[in-house]
Amino acid sequence: MAVSALSGLKTMQRKSTSDQISDELRQMIIEGALMPGEQLGEARIAEQLGVSRAPVREALQQLVQQKLLVAARNKGVSVVSFSAADIWEIYDARCAIESHAAIRILDGGPGSRARATDDLRTALGDLRTALKRRDHRQISTADLDFHMTLVASAGNSRLVDAYSILSAQALACINRLEIAFPSGDEVIDDHEILIAAIARGDRDAMVKAITDHLSVAAGHLTTMPARVESTGRHD
Repeated sequence: MAVSALSGLKTMQRKSTSDQISDELRQMIIEGALMPGEQLGEARIAEQLGVSRAPVREALQQLVQQKLLVAARNKGVSVVSFSAADIWEIYDARCAIESHAAIRILDGGPGSRARATDDLRTALGDLRTALKRRDHRQISTADLDFHMTLVASAGNSRLVDAYSILSAQALACINRLEIAFPSGDEVIDDHEILIAAIARGDRDAMVKAITDHLSVAAGHLTTMPARVESTGRHD
């Protein structure tokens, strides 16, 4: 029994290391420190971090599964290049998850709606602060945090896990393209419309607010042909 338990602890330690490496690489992709098409060498990363290649391999595979890296036979892995079609898929999936989460909030009754609207108003306050600072990346992060708060308010950890992957992809796209955001008032108004719809339990208005907001955002990202990759879609 003791040997079996120790074996389990070693496995957990390896997984913890790979998760840390995955987190660091993910953040570098999101922030643009690793550029689309850039090759990531397993041996080089292991040497830089002073770890074996096994946790690095696991970390890279995690990011391939999250579609932040793409693997090619005999070529290793490289940072993904998002096409316009990829962006629409990301935002379509975000819309589906957010709409489902919002409906679940309404299904939870008045208490569920009240908790969600309180949390969303707090997240909206953070977005207001980011807008005042006029920092592009802070705005992007605060905006995604607002939407993550919406999903988390549904109380379904699987939805949160799925949405966190989409959020990372969306942030990577936004930060690479550095789109011109609408005015601060327009951004805040969009989010307040959603909060108000949830507060009064208006399902149709709520879903419309989510769909309209994300459709416009996807449109902004895909109308910049000089910056969006037209090829290189990943499976």
